[in-house]
Amino acid sequence: MTRFATTAALAIMVAASITTASASDYKRDIRDLKATILSLKGLGSGMEGSTSELSARIDSLTSNRNDLTVRREGNVIKVSMLGDVLFDFDKADIRPAAEPTLQEIARLIASISNGRTIVEGHTDSKGSAAYNQALSERRANAVTAWLEAHGVDGTKMTVAAMGSRHPIAPNQDESGLDNPEGRALNRRVEFVLPEFK
Repeated sequence: MTRFATTAALAIMVAASITTASASDYKRDIRDLKATILSLKGLGSGMEGSTSELSARIDSLTSNRNDLTVRREGNVIKVSMLGDVLFDFDKADIRPAAEPTLQEIARLIASISNGRTIVEGHTDSKGSAAYNQALSERRANAVTAWLEAHGVDGTKMTVAAMGSRHPIAPNQDESGLDNPEGRALNRRVEFVLPEFK
């Protein structure tokens, strides 16, 4: 090989490596910038995958259960289970019929790798505010204790007693009469899954 050919070959190799390095650096810079933006927003770089995996798990959970509803409120996802399915009237003991659904919820909570699930107890508006507050706390604690007894790490959950302060349906109709259907919807335990923005 002539000296000119060797020099030309070296020049081509150096140019190729500079181009490759520049493209590689460019891609790395974009990736780092994307991670920085996500970090500033409070998100992990694997956020999109985590959210879609969580959605798939929730869809699987609710697809064969008519005792659960799911709704998004701001940055959180709430899985709601009717209190009448979980408990007898005015009680805080878990009904055996609720246990298969609670097993599914236990698997869901255990599969979430970061953050805490808030277990919220809610009541209807019958009775005093103090009584409803205490009942909602007993019920949320009963569900949390059941989940812990069935394999969920207690550090992954927090209890919140909401009483009757956050109805999702009217406790009374427009004329001020009792609304049993609305009250039944308000008696519930909600599982507030860790925030996904």
